Formats: sequence, structure tokens, C-alpha cells
Amino acid sequence: MSVKPDDAVAETSPQPGDEPLVRLHDVHLSYGRTEVLHGIDLEVPAGRITGLLGPSGHGKTTLVNLVVGALKATSGEITVLGEPAPPRKMKPAIGYMPQSDALYDDLTADQNLRFFGSLYGLSRAKLDQAIPAVLHTVSLESGTGRKTVARFSGGMKRRLSLAVALVHSPRLLVLDEPTVGLDPVHRVRLWAAFRSMATAGATLLITTHVMEEAAGCDDIVMIHDGLVIAHGTPDQLVATAGTANLEEAFLTFEAQAEQVGQAEQDGHHA
Repeated sequence: MSVKPDDAVAETSPQPGDEPLVRLHDVHLSYGRTEVLHGIDLEVPAGRITGLLGPSGHGKTTLVNLVVGALKATSGEITVLGEPAPPRKMKPAIGYMPQSDALYDDLTADQNLRFFGSLYGLSRAKLDQAIPAVLHTVSLESGTGRKTVARFSGGMKRRLSLAVALVHSPRLLVLDEPTVGLDPVHRVRLWAAFRSMATAGATLLITTHVMEEAAGCDDIVMIHDGLVIAHGTPDQLVATAGTANLEEAFLTFEAQAEQVGQAEQDGHHA
């Protein structure tokens, strides 16, 4: 399917701000003959939280993997921190938290952070300062001690993965479903931390399928079937859809996109 975003719904632009740190223009990605991203256009403004909202399996993780350089687009242009993707020179300025926890189970939280921090070139003195701060941010400062990650709960591993992404104080944070498996208390605490980071000047690109979390973003990019079906602030999207809340707005945009796709298929078969 080759439906363009503006065929599905009129896009509402985010509020103007600094130069976007991430830009995607007409990005396509295919696996063999199957195209999974269909002409993505996206800008991630500096100093804001941009949420990629959509069901699982519809392209959110694929998109962030393109941004961090884990995948290469079939066609289109991607710029990250002023550099064409994959962003090799600017990679130290990016913090990435994947869906799957990439941790060493036989090491402690402190040892994991020291290892990954050293890969970013942090000195021992800087790590001595950074590690307690990031452990506090993810609520892991107590109870970890000499405990290896193998003995951590799923939620503790998820929070440590976030700490790894934060330890080098990156300009751009790319977080793929960062609160999956977390209890409501830790979820709320982490979103408060995300807001503090953005206020301090960091730029966050976060994937989620939780409407409540998306409502806490500055800008939302709604994704369905490898397409951007709407883009704007939470209030803009609700107003454009003429609905009572963000969930109903998504369903409205989704239905419009499916109607356009069906009409295009019918046209091909006519």
C-alpha cells in the first residue's frame, strides 16, 4: 500500500521551535517484496518529547531503528543531529533504549553502567558522578548493591536499561516502549523524569501504544500500518478529529486511513 499521510488526514504541525534534531523525508523500508514503511515524513523538534503512537507491529520500532542506525532505509532521507543516518559521528550524543534489555546478567547495575559508560568515553571520575544520579532517576539507588542483573525483576531490568541510555547525558534520547512491564508508580515517576529532561534541554523520541502516556508528549506522531496518519500536539489531534479524547482521535484517523487504503485497492482492481 502506498497511501501518503496527507491522503489519510490533514496533518497538524507541531509548535515551532528550534531546528529539528531528527528529520525523515519520504522514507520507505522493505523486507524483500514486503514494504513496511510507506513514505514516512517526520521531524523531531529539539527540547521536546515526541511520541510515536500506534499498535504493536505497525512500524514504530522499525522507525526508531532507522533513526539510531540499526536498520537502513530502502529509500528516502534521514538526518540525525545534522548527520545522514546512520549517525556515526554523532552516535555518542544519542541514548538508545531498545525494547529488549541489552544487559550483562552476570554484572551488577553499577558494573553494567561502568561498562557502557566507558564505551561512550566517560572517565572513572565522571562515572562516579553520573551513576548515582541515573540510578536515582530510575529508582534503583537502593537494593541493588552487589546483586547481579540475573537476580533483577523484569521491571528492574527495564529501569536499568533506561539508566544505561542516560548515563552519558545524551542530547537525543530514543526510547522504545520504555515503560513496558513497569508498575504504575514507576511509570509515573519515569514520565516525570522525561519531562524534567526535556525541560533541561534534552530531546526525546518515545514509542508507546498507551494513550495516557502519549497525552504526556509535546508532539504525537500517530502510526498505522507503516504510515503516519496524523501528527500534532495532543490537543490539536483531538480538536482535528472532533473527538472527546486521544484514543477516540486515533480510532478516527485510523478509520480514515483504512478507507483511503481500501479505495486505492479498489481503484487498482477496477
